[in-house]
Amino acid sequence: MQTFKEKLEKLYNSFDFDKAVKNDPIKFPKRFSNPLDIEISSLISSSFAYGNIKCFCSFLEELFRIMGENPSDFILNFNPAKLIKELNIRYRFSSINDIVAFLYVIQFLLKKNSSLQVLFLNQQALTEKHFASYPIISGISNFVKEALKADLSLIYGKDVKPRGLLHFFPNPKKGSPCKRINLFLRWMVRNSDIDFGLWNTIKPSQLIIPLDTHIFNVSKKLEITQRNTQTLKTAIDITEFFKKINPEDPLKYDFVLCHNHMEKII
Repeated sequence: MQTFKEKLEKLYNSFDFDKAVKNDPIKFPKRFSNPLDIEISSLISSSFAYGNIKCFCSFLEELFRIMGENPSDFILNFNPAKLIKELNIRYRFSSINDIVAFLYVIQFLLKKNSSLQVLFLNQQALTEKHFASYPIISGISNFVKEALKADLSLIYGKDVKPRGLLHFFPNPKKGSPCKRINLFLRWMVRNSDIDFGLWNTIKPSQLIIPLDTHIFNVSKKLEITQRNTQTLKTAIDITEFFKKINPEDPLKYDFVLCHNHMEKII
């Protein structure tokens, strides 16, 4: 383990974070300085961080152009019907209506809470042994539950939650690794490297690794996990491995390993 940690540290210390940020969705919230703008743009950017990186960055570029210099102000005040007419782009299997509904859900949550942070603090001890050390799972579940309380009749004509919207709100208690929500949480909680550290009520040691294809493939190659599917249990296995190396900050190497694999260095 010590030898492996030394290799990770060498990789980490030689990594060009500034260069990698230019090819990562975190580059969008890094444009802002207001904490709420960073928080909201982070949720939006991480939520669309799937598929081809050039495609989702192109989509996000256009979306943030429409939203302007203050994403939080835009979210709190936009009119769904007007935005549906203005937004002429969709992303993968989310229609224009689904995208507007997603933004409307954020509006719904922000009008009830000064920060999304409070939604993740409803953490309870979980009975399943594999998840017992990760009360953040119930925090994610609470965030998803509260988000789906929004009445979306203004967008769909009736209050429905189609697949193109539900994709943004996966349920960890059904086994989803919740990669994009965990990515958002990493950005908000860790206060080092590229991450923002805006939230101090959740500890980095409580986080779960954002299990994307790159981290999964690296973990299989390095025999960190024996599991063959990208599930919450797989994400926990990988997080537990890195906790043995760095108990206080198990996600320290996430960004480095992901981007090194993207560049086919590992």
